[in-house]
Amino acid sequence: MNHVTRIDWRKTENLVRLGILALVLAAIITALLLRNSFGASEIGYGAVALSALVASAGLVIPVPALATSCATAIFLGPFLVGLIAGTAETAGELSGYYLGYTGRDVLARSRVYQQMERWMQARGWLLLFLVSLVPNPVFDVVGIAAGALRYPVWRFLAVVWAGKLLKFLVFAYACAVGADWLTRVFGV
Repeated sequence: MNHVTRIDWRKTENLVRLGILALVLAAIITALLLRNSFGASEIGYGAVALSALVASAGLVIPVPALATSCATAIFLGPFLVGLIAGTAETAGELSGYYLGYTGRDVLARSRVYQQMERWMQARGWLLLFLVSLVPNPVFDVVGIAAGALRYPVWRFLAVVWAGKLLKFLVFAYACAVGADWLTRVFGV
């Protein structure tokens, strides 16, 4: 027997899914239409944005967003690199938040998840800020807990953006200054 399920478009989670799909399709179409309009600096900034977005949106995909930002900051403006990477990685963290918002059943049995959820309930903004500052795989669990607890999305984005922005600005400037120092020391 062939059973067809209908999608209820009145549900918020389905509207969010549709919105995310529309944004991804719009980004792909825009990139294809404008692919011949970018110079080297725009491609560099685009690579930073893409690597940061994929690194944070893909829950288990290892993407070296910090390395990409570091290498790019040597040749391009470290402030823009930090701003773009911090913003893109914040946007990507919505995938974990959304996963928690729509259903946390898979992780709810994990001890790590249960601890993160307790910390989110006690000091959500502080936990989000601290795990945003440090490169770590724990952020995904914290983001899922934030979504499951219905932590306000605007507050989630603001706190995470502050932490990610600070992290990427520090890395971008450290790499730019470090590369400049090394080239002077070795005369390259």
